[in-house]
Amino acid sequence: MHRALIFLALLFLSSCMSTDSVSSERAVLLPSTQAQQLLQQCSRESPQPVSGVWTVSPIVVAQLERDLPKLSSVVSQSCCGKGLSVANPSTYYRQYAGVSVGGHDYVYINAFHYHPVYLHRRDQDRWRTEPVQVCDGGADFWGVLYDPETRQFTQLSFNGLA
Repeated sequence: MHRALIFLALLFLSSCMSTDSVSSERAVLLPSTQAQQLLQQCSRESPQPVSGVWTVSPIVVAQLERDLPKLSSVVSQSCCGKGLSVANPSTYYRQYAGVSVGGHDYVYINAFHYHPVYLHRRDQDRWRTEPVQVCDGGADFWGVLYDPETRQFTQLSFNGLA
């Protein structure tokens, strides 16, 4: 009986550490194997030069989520959407992945305002497992870097308009 309780406790703890435990209604941590694909956006600038990827911990994601309101004070300095900011970042759907830029680890956030529309209802949660890439769309789609050490957001970039 004692061993069964220990086994169940370990099983519960391991499930809490999985990527799915970081998932929420509007945010998900994608595996590091998908980080490069997440950066391949069609109509907005992506961070450069990316020197690698890393695995983001659930603790870092929780910290990022607490810091998300700080993003409202960041103004885009890049091409499309220059001078814009994100008024309420928590209302966007967000995908997170760990990237190294210039030898420093960041969390890249790929965000979109509306739930992705898929042809089949069975695919409605596909955004939780695959990077969303949209051409154009303006301020409804953006990306930004989050530095877990300084707890600051940089390189905010919006999609272009068609």
